[in-house]
Amino acid sequence: TLHNMNIVIIGTGYVGLVTGVGLASLGNFVNFIDLDENKIKDLSSKKITFYEPGLEEYFNDDETFKRMSFSSDYASIEWDNIDIVFVCVQTPNNIETNSVDTKFLESAIKEINNVNNNDLVITVKSTIPPYEIEKVCEKVGMDSSKLTFNPEFLREGTAVEDFFKPDRIVLGGTDTEKLTKLKELYSGFDCEIITTDSISSQLIKYLANTYLPLRLSFVNEATRLIDYSGGNLDDVLKGVGLDNRIGQHYFRPSPSWGGSCFPKDLVEVNNFYDHEKLNLPLISNIINSNDIHVDWTSQNIRDLYESKNLEGVILIGVAFKEDTDDLRNSPTTEVLKNLKSSIENVKVFDEIIVTVSLRVSTSFSKDSSTAQTSSEKNGTWEGPPFQTIKLESIRLEKPIISLLALVLNPTIVIFHSTGLLNSQWKPTSSLFEKFGLEFVSLSDSIISKSP
Repeated sequence: TLHNMNIVIIGTGYVGLVTGVGLASLGNFVNFIDLDENKIKDLSSKKITFYEPGLEEYFNDDETFKRMSFSSDYASIEWDNIDIVFVCVQTPNNIETNSVDTKFLESAIKEINNVNNNDLVITVKSTIPPYEIEKVCEKVGMDSSKLTFNPEFLREGTAVEDFFKPDRIVLGGTDTEKLTKLKELYSGFDCEIITTDSISSQLIKYLANTYLPLRLSFVNEATRLIDYSGGNLDDVLKGVGLDNRIGQHYFRPSPSWGGSCFPKDLVEVNNFYDHEKLNLPLISNIINSNDIHVDWTSQNIRDLYESKNLEGVILIGVAFKEDTDDLRNSPTTEVLKNLKSSIENVKVFDEIIVTVSLRVSTSFSKDSSTAQTSSEKNGTWEGPPFQTIKLESIRLEKPIISLLALVLNPTIVIFHSTGLLNSQWKPTSSLFEKFGLEFVSLSDSIISKSP
């Protein structure tokens, strides 16, 4: 167990809530602050505001819940008794300026700057470029050297496991006493703790989130090359990935990558530097490679639809990856928009989205299994409305994978996203019995060019 510290978590999104619940379960007392009063009301009533596997079990544990409090008022916190405050607010992209939006971070830093507690460890978990945090501190009148940094590496869908079993913990700052306090908080974790300067700690997060989509984009480009050359996709990627210098982890094709972090962080990395003074051709073209692959994926589904003279397409998994309800930058929605231009009968199935209905506002039709999902103004979902179909209690042998294209009558065509699907992976037989469908892997179809 950890030391019984008094913690404040600002922001109750994926990072804030998972971090706070994890710390509370380990014996710390955690005060959550979120200006969204509806979120605070829900959390106080033991209602989690998003879907994350395993989180509910920890959150609803009676002993853990007793160590947590929820408020929208900074003044309600007894700041004299607080050891560490973690800033976990969102830092989205401002679409108009193509830069990071710091208004939530600025609001939090401004409130903390009014706190009279010289021993308070102020730790930023929000992902923010070094030059932007300097601007925020200058704007609110805070000495930026007071800040420490503890970037998060939580993956949606496995965030709880990632909290308790991190690959590493990164701490940044210049105040050795406050960094020591953070080390004490994390002393019970079985991983290396990297202590460095502020800029380096932020670069570790940004460059990790640059390399990962770079690797995914490489595999996707390799998939297109293998398809063009007539090679066997599974054999080639396995043969390449078995090289110890490359590895098979995170080395699988997808319809494209998305989510709340990779696209946003790549934009910021490319804003770090003067493009006239520094040439980074790999980093500067990752997003373009991903856009090209979305079009390639869409075209292959379209070709199969037309060549087999089928009735429609079902995209399974509207979230950007499995085991989440997060729609931000979802590959499925991009493919959906592409297919809609030429295929009228395209629908989406996502059991998590339909059942939990957390990230989007959904109204169900009484006489149909369809639901129309509308846009929200809060920026969570930007794009055209789409239809979600609920196929009763269909279960797959693995967790629902982000983009599976089910082409109806008579063939079911499956395309992989965050999991490599091949001849060894099949949906349960109940799915076939229910709809009388035949299984065909899209990757196999591409390779064999079968009619």
